[in-house]
Amino acid sequence: MGRSLSPILRRELENLDKDADSRRSAMKALKSFVKDLDSKAIPLFLARVSETKENGTSSGEYTISLYEVLARVHGPNIVPQINNIMTTIIKTLSSSAGSFALHQACSKVVPAIARYAMDPATAEDKKRYIIHSLCKPLSNCLLASQDNISSGAALCLQALVESDNWRFASNEMVNEVCQRVAVALEKHTQTNSHMALATALAKHNSLTVEAYSRLLVVSGLQILNSGFVEGNSQKQFSAIHMVSSLMKCLDPKSIFSELDLIIKEMEKCQSDRMPFVTGAAFEALQTAKRLCAEKGSKLERDVGSITGSSFERRENIRRRNVRGSGGQSPLTASPESQTVDSAFEYDYFMESPISMNQDPQLGSHDNRSVNRKLWKRHENGSLDVSLKDGIFSEIIPRSAIINSEHGEFSDNHGDYSETFAGFEPGNVENGFVRSSTPSPQVRFSLSMATKVLV
Repeated sequence: MGRSLSPILRRELENLDKDADSRRSAMKALKSFVKDLDSKAIPLFLARVSETKENGTSSGEYTISLYEVLARVHGPNIVPQINNIMTTIIKTLSSSAGSFALHQACSKVVPAIARYAMDPATAEDKKRYIIHSLCKPLSNCLLASQDNISSGAALCLQALVESDNWRFASNEMVNEVCQRVAVALEKHTQTNSHMALATALAKHNSLTVEAYSRLLVVSGLQILNSGFVEGNSQKQFSAIHMVSSLMKCLDPKSIFSELDLIIKEMEKCQSDRMPFVTGAAFEALQTAKRLCAEKGSKLERDVGSITGSSFERRENIRRRNVRGSGGQSPLTASPESQTVDSAFEYDYFMESPISMNQDPQLGSHDNRSVNRKLWKRHENGSLDVSLKDGIFSEIIPRSAIINSEHGEFSDNHGDYSETFAGFEPGNVENGFVRSSTPSPQVRFSLSMATKVLV
């Protein structure tokens, strides 16, 4: 079919502006015309439809729907005409006067082209080109000053993002759309359609949206408050739905800082007069509280991991010192070969009842060493200072260990201050004498213990 059919096409297009019966008859004839259209005549068909649109027909949604039929019937043959089709769609949006029916018709054409213009034999780079050709003109309109174009472009992009072949969009194209919709929402322009687009992006491109998650959440909550002031329940519901989708689809770490604010705003909505608003807010509130609980659990796990790592480092130091003292393992080393950690750190004693070797980084001892058992506190206040080998075992009153005034050692039978100067007064925690200084005051060896027995 060629130019000879132009008068027929023109007549049927004009019938679309007449009564309902004429419109139904015209659409039936036009769909049949598109199905029988030769692929070489596609440019002529598009030119004729575009000319009709410029003349200002009132039934634009029916005319635009012919593009959807064209894509379904002719498939990849329409690829060379995508730019012309998108130009017509943008013009239609600009003259739509906010007609939702016209916006919806355009939003059906874009995903139809993305679906039918590709087949299994289409190369990957050509698939990216097709998505780019559809997306770029619409993305450029997201920040348009005209609300008709901006909201219509957002609606078309939402349909494209939710189509199967959106996966062929390049990372650069996805990031551009995310950036533009985030800026548009920050300015609170045509919020409903833009929030629907942000929700679709969060579901299908969560990794890219995470870079804009905090900005989107804050904008959504601000729009929610403005909807409350305006009494616009639909705007409130759209804002709640977007924020809820962001919490569900994105990595919670990207919005942890905003959870408290989300909970506060969703609690306010529980008193709203519209049940569908309070229901959506309650669901979002429960999601936010669950994420807060998970956030607390994660912090506890992180603290436990840090504590475990510190314990492992100390254990590694202990093992290295044991190997350095003669290659003996902790299980076979003799008591005399294991040196008490002279710093008397509380957490070191808690790790093991057997004293550990001195950390080379903390100081050095001479070759004289002793295996000292944990000091055991009795009900009467005395301390068990028994050595493991049983050389010296006796219950000694605390006054015999620490003299609070002089810090001297005494068992009330003699003065041993020459050989044991005692410990500096320090803290007593759970029966342990903890030195207030980082290094020991004296070296206490087996020979010293023998002297005490004499």
